[in-house]
Amino acid sequence: MEEQTPTLSRSAAPRTIATAGAGTLAVLALAWLLAMLSSARQAVGGSPDGNPLTVTRAALELPQVISASLIAGIGVGLASGNLLARLAPGAATRPALRYAAGGLAGVVIGVVVATPILLQYHELPSILVLSGAIASAFALGGLLSGVRRRAVVAAGATGALGVFVVGLAERAFEGRLRNLFGAGDSAQSVVTATGWVVLTASLLAGAVAGVLGYAYLRRCGPPGLRWPAYLVAGAMPGVLVLLAEAVTRLGGAQLFQALSAVSADDADVLDYFNGARLNRALIVVFVGALVAIFLLGRTLRPTDPSPADPSLADAAPADPDPAAGDPPADLPADQPDQQPEQPEQPDQQIAEPTRPASEPAQPSS
Repeated sequence: MEEQTPTLSRSAAPRTIATAGAGTLAVLALAWLLAMLSSARQAVGGSPDGNPLTVTRAALELPQVISASLIAGIGVGLASGNLLARLAPGAATRPALRYAAGGLAGVVIGVVVATPILLQYHELPSILVLSGAIASAFALGGLLSGVRRRAVVAAGATGALGVFVVGLAERAFEGRLRNLFGAGDSAQSVVTATGWVVLTASLLAGAVAGVLGYAYLRRCGPPGLRWPAYLVAGAMPGVLVLLAEAVTRLGGAQLFQALSAVSADDADVLDYFNGARLNRALIVVFVGALVAIFLLGRTLRPTDPSPADPSLADAAPADPDPAAGDPPADLPADQPDQQPEQPEQPDQQIAEPTRPASEPAQPSS
């Protein structure tokens, strides 16, 4: 009998699963980027003249624009990956093509966003490098969208948007929060209250990042994800902020050096905000990862039944003495299961005494 080799059916062939909500994520990320660009334009002004105050404002607004560009690049790259999977499913399974599609989409959108900035703020120092940093953030986000576990990246980008919203609320209610933490007329009380506000907002941002990352994977992620995926999804918003900070430091190095050379006070302010962003990113990394793992742990169920399981109450009790065997079936109900004791046999039988050979026989009468 010939052995037939099983063939893989068409329906069982590996296929690329599209990232859920990639289009919505791209729209939200681009909307957030437009909001950050509008905020930077209001802070810097429509026609900057290159004075130190304008340079300081541009340096303070640059990290937010870079972070928003990175998340927008991820959203655009995920959307382009879904489009590639729909048009050419076979090509979407190749990592090189996924990275190329995501990176190209990020570069195109980055150039579209950076070109108006370059044309409008051409008088700012090193504006060409700053525009290149924005385009690079888009390209980096597009490359991140080409990884194998795209759902984990999408969950991290969703959590990063939540972190941005927490930061926006902190800026909106900063004065009230300072008063809540005991800010008074002295400079020391204001500094102490500001530190508590920053710490509280960072912890809240980490919790929001962990909840959103867990919720996305739980609802939209592929089945069979293990705990490392949730750990990465919870920590990724902070990692993305750290990547954006690295791009900001590299792209805005000339701007920061020019600002530090103008005024020592401006340099101190810049160092303070740089350190605050770095500390917040680290807090978001650890708190987000812990919250995501905690939420995942609450959904896990033990595989083995517990001793207190009520279903075990109906089970038959085990035989306490397996060597004794089962009692005979014909025993009455009131008869004990014990075997009747057998009398002990003597070890030796008593032999009948024999007559000695020398004894004379009795005469017969």
